[in-house]
Amino acid sequence: MIPDRTRRNGPRRAGRRPLTGCVIGALCVLTTLSACTTESAPPTASLVPLVPPEILPVSTPAPSTTVASSSDPNSPLLTALPDTECGYADPVPDGELTFVVADRLYGASFDASIVRCLLVLAPQQRGPVSWAPNAARALLAFGTIFDVQGVRANGFDVTNTEVTWEYPDGAGVFAPTSSDRTLVRRDAVDPNQRADVTFLGRTTAAIAHPGGGVRLAAGQAEDGTRGVFAATDAGEGVRALATIVDPALDVLELAADPAGDALWVLSDNGAQFRIHQIVLGDLSLVELTSEQAPISELTPGPATRSLAWKVGLCNSVTATKVLDERTGGARTVGEGTPLAGQSLSPLGWLDAARVVVAARPLGCDGPADVWVWNLLDGSATLLVKNAEFPAVRLAAPVSNAFGVSAAATPGVL
Repeated sequence: MIPDRTRRNGPRRAGRRPLTGCVIGALCVLTTLSACTTESAPPTASLVPLVPPEILPVSTPAPSTTVASSSDPNSPLLTALPDTECGYADPVPDGELTFVVADRLYGASFDASIVRCLLVLAPQQRGPVSWAPNAARALLAFGTIFDVQGVRANGFDVTNTEVTWEYPDGAGVFAPTSSDRTLVRRDAVDPNQRADVTFLGRTTAAIAHPGGGVRLAAGQAEDGTRGVFAATDAGEGVRALATIVDPALDVLELAADPAGDALWVLSDNGAQFRIHQIVLGDLSLVELTSEQAPISELTPGPATRSLAWKVGLCNSVTATKVLDERTGGARTVGEGTPLAGQSLSPLGWLDAARVVVAARPLGCDGPADVWVWNLLDGSATLLVKNAEFPAVRLAAPVSNAFGVSAAATPGVL
């Protein structure tokens, strides 16, 4: 099987293809594990949100400035790894953190009550980890799939950092190729099953709609129109969701809200990085935030309108910000906690209130301390120190099917 060549490491410049005007339905090395000891026992950390996610308010007065206590930065919940055989295990129902230590992939529940070794890694498998929507499969270092059946090459070149999962069950992976001229899908069980699912003249970023059956992409349509587009998984019924008229503007990333009714778009016009929300029903376009510093790593959560993102260059101290639906604005993660002043990157969400971040003294690469920060009470809980390639393993919620009104008109980014 000849691997599909794709773009080299580094940020991609985005662009995608259009859908029809009708509604599309159903269309780490833990190099050291806190060798430090403390004179007193760490405070008991509660990871339960103060308000159940299903009743989290979307419009309330500004949050209280009262901050709950946080972990001692030298006292993680997880202090030792099990000396056991490694093997695939089903995901922890409430979510788990996976991370690499030496040549092993470990998984730990967020209260550290469950810790297990999942896999002994070959050198080419050590790298970023991304779990499928059902949390039953992992993409290792962009080029390998791992599940209960074992490990296998996925058919894509290991330099292709755009490989992403198909929704809703991770039955396949897909990515633009290095020329941006084609969009290719590989079957997750049998990667030799390759399909060309191209629906744009040029594709620079692509994701799956969480409801399944539809791919969303940024790029340039066959008629030369630039913007964000959608099409069926087979590449049919192309529909424009937003257009680009500024020749300096590129779409860098796309992320879908878990409810399936909104899309987040990260763009760069050479002067500012901006995040927009496209409401899919009527294609209305709203700007969430803008920064002169680079924005990256759009990270939606399992709850509607949960979004985190990173601000800053990887040769500096980066910040992680989140959308606070109580105020409608952005909030910086870790203020008033031991995370303040650390270089933070978002890893994922556990629910509408708790976001998981990697903390380093500087930059975005290398071993990191992994914390859970609570949006509601401002507390931060340290799970593990010096973890490599940390990732959140949590099954995605059931989403609505893709749908756009036939009368909707695409906005301009």
